[in-house]
This record gives sequence, structure tokens and C-alpha cells, in this order.
Amino acid sequence: MSPVVLRDYDRHGDVWLLDPVSGRLSPGAPRAADDANTADLCHGFVHVLPRDALSSRTSAEGAALYAESSRLWLQLGAERWDCDLASVRYTRQPDGSRLLTIASRGGPAREVPVPAPDTGPFDPTYDWTDALADDFFLWAADQLSRSGHRDVLRAHYLRGFEPA
Repeated sequence: MSPVVLRDYDRHGDVWLLDPVSGRLSPGAPRAADDANTADLCHGFVHVLPRDALSSRTSAEGAALYAESSRLWLQLGAERWDCDLASVRYTRQPDGSRLLTIASRGGPAREVPVPAPDTGPFDPTYDWTDALADDFFLWAADQLSRSGHRDVLRAHYLRGFEPA
């Protein structure tokens, strides 16, 4: 299985290569504007999961929403789910933490605790759009909430898009 080129959800302009089998990420190089190599187009987004060694960017794990082999995939580390066979739910817990639940026809539901994003200082204009921008997991659950929307994402991600 070939690596998938993904755009970093949090650091726009950064590109990662995802190995779908291991879930490992390696830094990718953004394509030069005059380079016509379509192999470097992005096929989805990745949120790099926090690690102590991440500052070196040599290797990492992530959560990704991408298209590969005519399918739309949600991947967390080495685990991945076919979005046509899975449902995703995102809930806020009373303690402020978040919980991502992925239920698949092929097995038991997986619950993933998600830390609340750091939204910075209080901002009275902070709204739903800002919340989606700050939280990859909320964004992914929102993107997968309607089956028709999944078809649009799949088609867009399979075509690929510019890294920046």
C-alpha cells in the first residue's frame, strides 16, 4: 500500500505522508508551484497526535480523514475504518473532555478520549466555525455526519488538492 499525501489540519502548508498500514507519518515536502506532478496532491487531512519527540518531525502518528483506493477512510494511529461502514459520534463529557465513538459493522465500537482543544484566551466572537477549526475530531465527525457529504468528500479527496 502506497503512502498517502495529507495536508496538516493544524499547520496549513505542512504536508505529511501517511503509511496506511502502520499509521506512521513522515514529513512530506510541499510541491513547488511550477511542478505539475499530481502524485504530490493531498488526498485528505491529518491531525498530528501529540508526542514528546514530535518537535523533530521525523516520525509521528496521527488521526486522518482521507481517500485511498476509491474509499473514504478515518484513521487513528494504525487503526482505520471505511467511512461507508462506520458511524462517528463526537460528544462532550461533563468534565469538559470529549469522546469520539466509532462504530463499525465489522466490530465493536471504539471510544477514543479526546482532550479539549486549547482555544486560547476568551473570545466573545468564538463560534461553531472557530470550534471546527480548532478541533480536528469535531470537524471529522461533522464531515461524516451525512452520507451524501461523504460522497462529495470522497470524490474531492480522490482527485486531490493543492497542499497550500
